[in-house]
Amino acid sequence: MGFPYFDQIAGALATESPLPMVVADAAERHVLEGALAAASAGFIEPILVGEPREVRSLLARLGAERSYAIVPAANDEEAAALAVEQILNGTARALVKGHLHTDTFLHPILARLRTTKRLSHVFVIEMERYEKPLLLTDGAINVAPDLNTKAAILKNVVEFAVAMGLAAPKVALLSAVETVKSTIPSTVDAAELVAISASGAFSPALVAGPLAFDCVVSREASAIKGLSGPVPGDADIVLVPEIVSGNAVAKALEFGAGATLAGIVLGAQVPIVLTSRADSVKTRLHSAALAAYLYRHSMHGLESTVPVR
Repeated sequence: MGFPYFDQIAGALATESPLPMVVADAAERHVLEGALAAASAGFIEPILVGEPREVRSLLARLGAERSYAIVPAANDEEAAALAVEQILNGTARALVKGHLHTDTFLHPILARLRTTKRLSHVFVIEMERYEKPLLLTDGAINVAPDLNTKAAILKNVVEFAVAMGLAAPKVALLSAVETVKSTIPSTVDAAELVAISASGAFSPALVAGPLAFDCVVSREASAIKGLSGPVPGDADIVLVPEIVSGNAVAKALEFGAGATLAGIVLGAQVPIVLTSRADSVKTRLHSAALAAYLYRHSMHGLESTVPVR
């Protein structure tokens, strides 16, 4: 079994009850459109945190056909804290970033929902010209990861990929060239990660790099450059050197090549949807579906890990 496509995820969720999912700072049109789309599809039961009059007014303008639970919050900081509280008291099972800054959103998560793992982000990308979903990490949280942080990010995404159905994820370590050059630090880190992988640290993943992006997704480009092995041209996962390149690749594929994206945060006690203010309803819908699927199909027994007060 490979990593499921979004239509496969939607099909699997059709047999499940909607997952209670709390939206931190929901009083914004695009945020609510995404939450309503996910609710309409049957993926989630949204719990909306924000200023009640603003949330209700927006719901009315968007033609919401039913009422939703609203948790009053006066500002962004309170919205983030109360959203986390909904997880801790067992009301919600996943978390969505609304119209607030990422650092404000993550602050109570780091304080109260973290595990022993490092938080990292993964984009799941479907492209018309690539035969399977591509997982890209980390283009949203870790800004300039050192070698140890990259290893932690890689462990997170491999665990996620295996939980979602990949038996032996193929990992490409992104750089600009395929040879190790001291003047390009990402190539040096890639070589180190490949060496670490040889000890089984990222098992059951197959890790290769450094690879330029053409050799991540193109067998033809890989063959022309004389690259062999299972990963070049057939990667399931691409580990980017830092946030700028990761964010740029993801957004270029989405806005320039028509790719479909979803994105969630890994390493916390529950799935977390971390969206951009410019994300489409489709991206928000798919991200919520991905979080719900991860919880329902890959995080059984999660309730025992979340402290309930």
